[in-house]
Amino acid sequence: MKNLVKVMLGLAAATAVTASAAGNFPFPQNTKYPHGKIIEYADTDMIKSHYAKWKQAWYQASNGYVLAPEGTCSTVSEAIAYGMLITVYMDDQEVFKNLYKTWTSNSVGANGGMNWRIGCSGGTGTASDADFDAALALVMASKQWNDASYLTAGKSLITWIASNDIGSNKIKPGNQWNDGFNPSYTTTANFQLFQDVAGGSWSSVISQAYTDLNACQDSKTGLVPDWCDWNSHKPILTSAAVANDIGFYDDAARTPWRMAWAYYWYGDTKAQAFNKKIVDWLIPETRTASGVNSGYKYTGGIFMADKSDERNFVSSTFSGGLGLATSSIDSKEAETYLGTVYKVLKEKESCTTAQGCGEGSVAGEKYYPATLNMLYLLLVTGNMPNFYNMTGFTAFTPDPSKAPSIKEGDGEHLAFGDTTVGVSGLWNWGAYHDKLGIGTKMVPDSGDSPLYKLDDGSIIARASMEIGPEPEWTPEAAAAGTLKYPSAGIAVSFKKDDCKKDKSCGVDFSALGIKYIRVTAKSTGPIRMAILNTITDENEEKKVENAGAGSEPGVYVDNTEDYKEVTYDMTPSDYGFVGLGGKSEITILDWVSRNNAPEGAQILKAIKGLKWEVKDAKGGIGEISIKAVEFLDGSKQAIDPVKLTGVEIKPVSLYKVSMMPTFSVRANGMKLEINGAKAGSVFAVYNMQGKAIAGGMLMSSSLTVNVPATGSYIVRVGSEMNRVNVK
Repeated sequence: MKNLVKVMLGLAAATAVTASAAGNFPFPQNTKYPHGKIIEYADTDMIKSHYAKWKQAWYQASNGYVLAPEGTCSTVSEAIAYGMLITVYMDDQEVFKNLYKTWTSNSVGANGGMNWRIGCSGGTGTASDADFDAALALVMASKQWNDASYLTAGKSLITWIASNDIGSNKIKPGNQWNDGFNPSYTTTANFQLFQDVAGGSWSSVISQAYTDLNACQDSKTGLVPDWCDWNSHKPILTSAAVANDIGFYDDAARTPWRMAWAYYWYGDTKAQAFNKKIVDWLIPETRTASGVNSGYKYTGGIFMADKSDERNFVSSTFSGGLGLATSSIDSKEAETYLGTVYKVLKEKESCTTAQGCGEGSVAGEKYYPATLNMLYLLLVTGNMPNFYNMTGFTAFTPDPSKAPSIKEGDGEHLAFGDTTVGVSGLWNWGAYHDKLGIGTKMVPDSGDSPLYKLDDGSIIARASMEIGPEPEWTPEAAAAGTLKYPSAGIAVSFKKDDCKKDKSCGVDFSALGIKYIRVTAKSTGPIRMAILNTITDENEEKKVENAGAGSEPGVYVDNTEDYKEVTYDMTPSDYGFVGLGGKSEITILDWVSRNNAPEGAQILKAIKGLKWEVKDAKGGIGEISIKAVEFLDGSKQAIDPVKLTGVEIKPVSLYKVSMMPTFSVRANGMKLEINGAKAGSVFAVYNMQGKAIAGGMLMSSSLTVNVPATGSYIVRVGSEMNRVNVK
């Protein structure tokens, strides 16, 4: 008997070891896919933490449920299938088994799909997308845990799907209904796997799926609605619609993710083309993943951001779903954007309990976004490979050094007072960032000069910045005044800081005839240029609601790898200026009060400078390098920057060179060397077209100024002129 007990105990121990043993592909898999871009610097411990919270909140071991929606008594087939996908890649066999038991206990017939809802509020019939994902998860499980029974079950489910969820090669919403086409059910990676595993006519299903999907895709934005009419392929509401309105909502948000998956695994060019249409609209429209709205309403034949209270926020569902479209595109811009997708997914976490999730003190995302957060993270970090066929999938080690970060630039960092030439004659520059202790930092540091002298002698204004995440807005936090928002940027003021004493900081652009601002710069990340003005300053002092600091009109700067000239039209338009026109007007942000903010015509007479800031709700990185800032008249001729800085100079004829100037100037290559001048004198350098090249106040008797081209130049010091030729 003792020996029998020992044997039984030994078998139990062996079984326990087997049950807890790692699979063939333990997490993290850290695998590069054959196609597409992934995040190669991901923090896999963070993903484990997200999984632990997700599991704690939504997995109920007693009945094998993933609680959905935010109740404690029911689940849906979608949630079970998503749970099976997550657990097979997290190598959590115990939870997978329990979820699969729930699936089989509630299936439609033997080996069929699962009834779409069970528990205290049940429903019969299947949801096709859940069936597709469960079948794929079973195939992956067969390879993960060396269990042929999972492959057999997967093949049986695939066969059932072909007869029940597919009709005439078209994707039905479920086995019992077919009142519309759901674009997010276009799971072409799943279908290609089904073809490889079970054969059949899945290639025809894929072909038809793209025919229907492309017919539903909007030509301007690339977006698709939750549901399309089978005949017209126009957006509709169906009996299965979750959203109350027609548009790109919670169902449709998953479609770019499905396409990214198909491109990652199979290099599906039709999936890539679908995502390309989205990316062409997405990046200029949203700038970063935290700029993605949680829903786009279809009205009047166009998709527009749904700014209703229940939709105007950042969520994993939409920032991740839409943002993953960039993973299919091979461009620096798309790769940078993908980094912001990862940033949002990293910052957003599940509630730790289902009860009261997202309400009151229970912070975090609810079932749907929290579950998609896990699936999106796994895919974009290289932790959702095709276990069934790993050909073309290669292992890698995440490298934190590849993560976007602030960095030093080239050139000599100039302290305040080192130059009065500055950039285009504007010398009063400064760098700033918040002191909230939430991760905001920059180079140069806050309070320093952002001016750098390059090897060729030219001076640029530059900053590399990272801001921390914005706080989550709640009525309680707003009422308590505890909402503190991060900021980081560089600014240039036209006049000395002591202008605040007599309130003379503002410059009247209309009186000076300034019609345009031309900026030569390059940037990465979400950089916004804004117009500093004295009216906003006064509002801040008076604590005018939503019209103080940060409410200045501005425009996002397009990212470029090389310096690019951009000319902004300063014609007043509502609360700002025409800018570049259309969606690139210089205007106020959504949160600014239209009742309290000044209009553009008022601001035009009180402009005190410009600023460039990083703007990213979930925290982000940006870099700006400014080579020139010029102010142009109606003919787009440069106006002397001295007129803005307020330094008075006795008028003299531009071309009348002094007979015996007290200072000398000579050309040395592409540099002008000024010597013998009186320290403290105001100087300016002009080309022969009258354009100011540089200007300011001399800190010593000598100065070197870079010029952009060969030719003749006029150098003015005080009231004296000198001329020099650069050959």
